[in-house]
Amino acid sequence: MMTSEQNERLTRVGPGTPCGDMLRRYWWPVGFGSHITSKPVPVRILGEDLILFRDGSGALGLIERACPHRGAGLELGRVESDGIRCCYHGWKFDRAGNCLDMPAEPDDTPLKREVKARTYRAQDLAGLVFAYMGPDPIPEIPPYDLLVREDMNRVLYSKEEKCNWLQRAENGCDPHHLMALHAPGYPQIALKPATVTWEKTWYGFRQEQQYPDSLYNVTHQIFPSHTRRLAARVGDDPKHYLNLRVPVDDVTTITYFVQAVIAERGPYTITTHDHTAYDYMAYEEVNDGWWRIPSHEQDRIAQESQGRIADRSRETLGTSDRGIVMFRRNLEESICAVQEGRDPVGVVRDRTRNDVIRFDAGKNFSGGTTRPPAIIAT
Repeated sequence: MMTSEQNERLTRVGPGTPCGDMLRRYWWPVGFGSHITSKPVPVRILGEDLILFRDGSGALGLIERACPHRGAGLELGRVESDGIRCCYHGWKFDRAGNCLDMPAEPDDTPLKREVKARTYRAQDLAGLVFAYMGPDPIPEIPPYDLLVREDMNRVLYSKEEKCNWLQRAENGCDPHHLMALHAPGYPQIALKPATVTWEKTWYGFRQEQQYPDSLYNVTHQIFPSHTRRLAARVGDDPKHYLNLRVPVDDVTTITYFVQAVIAERGPYTITTHDHTAYDYMAYEEVNDGWWRIPSHEQDRIAQESQGRIADRSRETLGTSDRGIVMFRRNLEESICAVQEGRDPVGVVRDRTRNDVIRFDAGKNFSGGTTRPPAIIAT
């Protein structure tokens, strides 16, 4: 059982918190590249309010929301060729946070050299904008296959969840929820527990679930909170997913979904959908006793029902919760690593060592007397 103090340590993500400091060692998606233009876009991540924009050269800027002058919101500012100008008194800042102009101050004022806005690094990749909010030296964005492979058509979308990031992250380490929560979509595994094989990897965990009748599922938990999986249905093209779960603050999470289909030939496409803000939905019980919850909402609804921050001091864990225990141990070890000046799990420093990180995600829920080959992203 986890104590209330331990739960606080693993769930609070703001600046200066143990978990928040650890999470700032990773790159996080904060928007879609095609949505970021000359209009400033408000962003909230890891408990900080920021503004994302492109300057006149097309370069990305990620700057604190409150103008260092008197706190006016820079989302109301005007983007210019070399930075963003506050709407209130016209102070202008470049992407590095340097103050370029104070129209009402003397030309030779030393104030311009003294004032600096807080900024972070932002980078485009695979239609997403990633942000890094940690200290130097800056790591690489991990070259996960669905982000860097060229032979794919991708669909990008995002959804907001009203719960702490840890509830969302732990879902990827909990294979036994499939047989209950997702039973309406997969009746062939309903209440049939899988035999799960766990493998600890440099990026997190690989899990293989073996069900009766040769049904199986292979997924990867990418530390700290992402999942690489396959979501193919019988008769559909194999759809590979990378779910990137982003801590917005202590009680809100946004998941960015990268859905990819391997294509034999180009031109290859990236389709971006608008962000889905929180949407309360009503559900009804159906004849078989399960709730009629759309498949894409089942995880969210279950995790939000635990509370905005789940009280893990009241849990009763069983042997089936091995993945949860392993993940929490990884989390504690990563927090300690950062406090000791080391990298947490899964940080990539040398891109030349692994140009593409490939995952053998596979699934077969169609049955059969022999195990068919997995659909593998190679």
